[in-house]
Amino acid sequence: MSIDLVLIQRFEAVYRLGSFSRAAEELLITHSALTKSIQTLEAKWDVRLFDRTTRSIVPTEAGRRLALTASDLLAHSEKVRADAIAGELQLNLICGPAVIDTLMHGALLEFRKTHPQVAVQIETMPPDLASERLLRRQAHLLLFHSTTIESLKNRSELKLQRLASEPYQVVFRPGHPIEETDGSLQAILAFDWAIAGFDNRFQNALPFEQRELLRQQGFPKYRILNQSACLELAMRSDIVTMLPASVAAPLVAKGACRTLPFPGEAFFAISAVTHAAQAPSPTVQAFLSAIKTSFAS
Repeated sequence: MSIDLVLIQRFEAVYRLGSFSRAAEELLITHSALTKSIQTLEAKWDVRLFDRTTRSIVPTEAGRRLALTASDLLAHSEKVRADAIAGELQLNLICGPAVIDTLMHGALLEFRKTHPQVAVQIETMPPDLASERLLRRQAHLLLFHSTTIESLKNRSELKLQRLASEPYQVVFRPGHPIEETDGSLQAILAFDWAIAGFDNRFQNALPFEQRELLRQQGFPKYRILNQSACLELAMRSDIVTMLPASVAAPLVAKGACRTLPFPGEAFFAISAVTHAAQAPSPTVQAFLSAIKTSFAS
């Protein structure tokens, strides 16, 4: 059964204000038109929403249940309307926390050069929730580690485009005792690690021996949804973190940190994720180009 948002809006006003007269005044319609709207809604749904007396109106149980969701429904419809009007002037992205810290600032500066009129909203959340948002058309683009996306249950509904892939570097402060080790995975795991990310999907994609060793060592000791916070901990203590090689290089050049290669196959491999059944808009394509340009530079 279809939902008439005008009728829902009029119901919500009556429920919120507790008065047909005040609701009619707020909605700029006549009392009789409002009364007819509520009667139409009740007839269409075959349910009574208000008990009326000469002095008051009291919502029924069905009316109270409808009121719980009416506001959310109206808010969502307004967002849909605003998004439709904004069109190519709004870009909503969901990214992994490490992606925000390592790629987004440069990409935004590049994108702003060619699309200064577009408003960009970037947020982070677990990848399974992010993919659901994308499939419900509540986000235009996801940016996550490729391994994370490959393991999602709705992978078949998603289209992936690899944007970046480079080795991770172990990052630590100058003079860290890790420099006295042989650099093997077992040796470096003896220290406390801080890692930015939501889950263990990246870890689970490693070869069994490495994955088991990480599990035995309780890796990581600190999981923080902010790459900058992990780096700050590494700069100020014996905690160890890791960064893509290109991100770590300028910090090493400044003397702010030291690095070692991360043993084994560990890559910063980022993919853009769009809806498989819908071609990316020109604005999304422009942002992807900005990411590639920024990463290459």
